[in-house]
Amino acid sequence: MDMADSVLITAEHASNAVPGEWARCFSGQSDVLQTHRAWDPGSNELADQLASQLSAPLLKGQVTRLLVDLNRSVGHPRLFSEFSRSLDQSERDHLVQYLHAPHWQAFREKIDQLGRWLHIACHSFTPVLDGKIRTTDIGLLYDPSRTPERDWCNALAEQLRKQFPALTVHANQPYRGTSNGLGQQHRRHFPPDKLMTMELEINTRLVNSPEWSDIRQRLVGSIAHQLV
Repeated sequence: MDMADSVLITAEHASNAVPGEWARCFSGQSDVLQTHRAWDPGSNELADQLASQLSAPLLKGQVTRLLVDLNRSVGHPRLFSEFSRSLDQSERDHLVQYLHAPHWQAFREKIDQLGRWLHIACHSFTPVLDGKIRTTDIGLLYDPSRTPERDWCNALAEQLRKQFPALTVHANQPYRGTSNGLGQQHRRHFPPDKLMTMELEINTRLVNSPEWSDIRQRLVGSIAHQLV
């Protein structure tokens, strides 16, 4: 591997599940759990395939982000949604202690191990937000100020544009790579030569298409090739 010794795959929004004790939060509004607000469709399969192809450890969220968002730091205003924000303090603390904290702790323990790590976080995004069509098909989110991270992502973007000439590959779209998140927060603790972190964002237009399995396979293959 060129710039990292080990790879860690995560998928913070892999599930829209609600443990029974929290079902009351969605009473009469359970339809929202089938929407993109509740999870990132496609991220579960993509993370599984990447971890398998790269023989990499995998950390996946097990509950909907509408309970507690594993890709937001504690104290962030969007850690809880309108469905869980009204819970009393002890219940919100419970969500953090038993659902959020273990994911972040497991991540930190992996990166603390010897060697240089590449973190790939698998996510997806809705093709239309607030009436605006998003033109990105595949987004690579990273911190441009961290040279190893920037160079690796730029090289991957070039490879993906060759692999998928009909798709639009953007850097830091549809979100900024420096926005609050698991990887971004851990950049504060690990230098660029210890941790490279990238969010891989896939338009759900692709996830919902008949070509998704082929696209996913080729995408995973391109990332694996980039790590040779």
